[in-house]
Amino acid sequence: MRAMRRAQNMTLQDMADAAALSVGFLSLVERGQKQPSLDALQRISKALSVEIGWLFPASPSDDPVEDAYVVRKGFRRRIDYSRLAGTEYLGETDHLLTPSVDGQLVMTMMQFSPGGHSGDNPLSHEGEEAGYVLTGQLTLEVDGKVFVLEKGDSFGFSGDKPHRYLNNGAEDLQIILCNTPVIMLQR
Repeated sequence: MRAMRRAQNMTLQDMADAAALSVGFLSLVERGQKQPSLDALQRISKALSVEIGWLFPASPSDDPVEDAYVVRKGFRRRIDYSRLAGTEYLGETDHLLTPSVDGQLVMTMMQFSPGGHSGDNPLSHEGEEAGYVLTGQLTLEVDGKVFVLEKGDSFGFSGDKPHRYLNNGAEDLQIILCNTPVIMLQR
């Protein structure tokens, strides 16, 4: 919970306000000194824009050593942008491919339905982005330049350059995307 909150640049107060829970309670939960109710877990997951499953260990092996290093295909965590009102039109679904968001690097699989995109306005942030097109056709806008990438193509750029992702093709688009430092859910 703490790692996801920090990855979103949220303070405990921000999360408390979004979840309608006290800062003290959330601090105790983050430190493992308090067990939240199901209602509190639902509020926390909504405040963090993640499915409630994020807050539980997800491993087919229940091996904490493996969980620190490996994400099994069937246990990827879905990133939910539902707290950002009006984002349904994006046609985007993301899954976390790294075991956590605690480090300096995060890897996600971004999926865009035909016509889907990362938003009307270009994004920019500190750090770097790099990606690989798994399926479909990506229209990548970086610093005012437009590139059309196909399956097997890859890209990389400084995150401070304004950028957007668009699926102008007729089939679903899947991209593996790496960011450093971790900058999730900042649309």
